Amino acid sequence: MRLALCLGVCLLARAAASADVPADQCLGGTLLSAQASSITTKFNQKIITMPIAPGAEIWRRGVDLPSAQQLVRGDSIYLRCTQATGGTVMASLIAAVEDDDGVRMVPHHIVEIRVCGGKLIAVTKGALSVKNDQGVCVMHISANTTIWRGEIFHDTSALKLGDEITARVAVEFPRGALMAEDVEANADHWEGRITKILKNTVYIRFDAPIRGTGSVIFDRRTEFSSCAFDNDLKHNCTFADLKVGRRLDTIGLVLGKSELRATSVLGIYKH
Repeated sequence: MRLALCLGVCLLARAAASADVPADQCLGGTLLSAQASSITTKFNQKIITMPIAPGAEIWRRGVDLPSAQQLVRGDSIYLRCTQATGGTVMASLIAAVEDDDGVRMVPHHIVEIRVCGGKLIAVTKGALSVKNDQGVCVMHISANTTIWRGEIFHDTSALKLGDEITARVAVEFPRGALMAEDVEANADHWEGRITKILKNTVYIRFDAPIRGTGSVIFDRRTEFSSCAFDNDLKHNCTFADLKVGRRLDTIGLVLGKSELRATSVLGIYKH
């Protein structure tokens, strides 16, 4: 009934290019072969051979490799590129990560990033365990972890067993431990047509193809963004801009099966 959120936990794009190289010229992909001076990858059915720049950093799951030939066929490859004299695009940074993982491509500080989500089954001050269709994911909590459950926390005190968790975690090598960077509990993204308005609650019918209705609760903590109606003029919204027939786009904390407390209104639209 609701649209899943990606609040900061979406993986980085496959093309991780430096500023002077267009993204479509610095594509990674699945490794087909590696030589001392180049690698060949496949991305969206396209086969690409990329020269390797002298002194390029080559990283595979926590280890700096002396040669691209130590990469393994089938590795998931991310690239950062530079443009050599004469215009040749070359890989200056090569990172091989687990399938479906992303990566932060900072030279000499590469971090493999993973999304960990599911139902919260255990929580302590220092760790969370969530269960999903693939099994159980255990992540560690530090003082730098940001936890969202309707508002920002820096400890696990607000979390409750049964919460639906989505987290961005950094993979620590060589142990493979998961360190949570951002954790979201019961967050969701609702869009729909307003059908009824009460004192602090708005009822919406969800946009197609999602079926059903839900209620959105507003309070003093709700932040409003932009509106687009009345000849498409945009301005900052207020609760007064919520009218029957207009479309509401909001994110917030799920309180029940069909109830959400709005944390941020992304837009109110006429159409």
